[in-house]
Parts: sequence; structure tokens; C-alpha cells
Amino acid sequence: MKNLAIILSVMVLFAAVGVVGCGGGGGQNELMQTTSSGAPAWVTKGSGAFTGDRGKAFYGVGSAPKMVDVAMQRDRANNRARRAILQIFNNYIAYMMKDYARSTTAGDMSKESYEADVLTVQKTVSIGDVNGAQIVDSWKDPADGTVYSLAVLDLAAVADVLANKGELDAKLRDYVRANAAKAFDDLEKEEAKAGH
Repeated sequence: MKNLAIILSVMVLFAAVGVVGCGGGGGQNELMQTTSSGAPAWVTKGSGAFTGDRGKAFYGVGSAPKMVDVAMQRDRANNRARRAILQIFNNYIAYMMKDYARSTTAGDMSKESYEADVLTVQKTVSIGDVNGAQIVDSWKDPADGTVYSLAVLDLAAVADVLANKGELDAKLRDYVRANAAKAFDDLEKEEAKAGH
């Protein structure tokens, strides 16, 4: 019953994202449909930063080819979904740091200094920090046995991870707290332009 509620929540989320992204056009929402192979829409939609009924969140899709050890296959797909979130998270950090550089230096920050700050933040965030991402759905392709997993990490958790990193400068942590949503919106817009 709990899994059904989670699956329905994810479907509603993608419906909301599709309505926002498509301007609410007529007909059944593409995200609610399945592919010709019967796969859930999130399998082909892929990873990204999306706004929906869960609020602002990072979504990661991972897969693992057919394996003899089904538990290992599922774990591999789950871990790859979390790793996809980490990659999106690094893009998010880059957007946030670009805005941070603008706000603290009025555009005079050198490229080297900016890149050093981005790397400092990225090095303080690890796969362990995104393990709070929840696996909300999985699907096994009946044609080839590949398992797909969908992980979700909401923006509030992301902001908490960054804001509570003791290794970061206090001014930077304050900036993260104040600007997490704006950086997310910037990333979401860029992904929409790129077709995600």
C-alpha cells in the first residue's frame, strides 16, 4: 500500500512537471504515459532538477543490466540513481557558486578563485551526503532484465547538507541558506532549455 502511494505521488509529480513544462496543453500528459516497451515515463525522462508536488527536488535515474544476483542488481541501480543525483547536485553547486561570486565580488572574482571555491564546495559534498535520497520507484524491463531505479532528494535536504558543512566559510553557508531556491530555479531553467 505504501509503495502504491509512493508510485502515485511520483506520477502526480511528473504530471505537474509536464503541465508546467508544456503549458498545460491538451490530451493525456506525456509523462503519465508509458513507452512502447511499457516502461514508466521517468525511465525515458531521465535525471534532472524538477519542481512538482514534492516541491523542488533532484531526480536521479539509475540502471543495472540483468545479473544472477537480483539483490546486487537492484543495489547497483539504486546506487547509480543516487550517483546521478550527485552529478546534478554538482551542477547545482556550480550555479550557486556563480551567483555567490557575483554577489561577493561584484564580478571582479578571478576565474581561478571562482573555480577554487566551486571545488571546495564540491569536495565537501560526497555520495554519502546524497544517500538521504529516497528510492521511490523501480522497474524491470521484461525484454532484457535491466532494472531501473528512481531516486529523489528534495531541495530542503540539499540546502541542509550544504548549510551544515563545517568546512565551508560561514559567509558561504549563510549565502547557501538564503539562495538555495534561486540556484535550483536557475538549474531547472537551464535543464528545460537543454530538453530535460
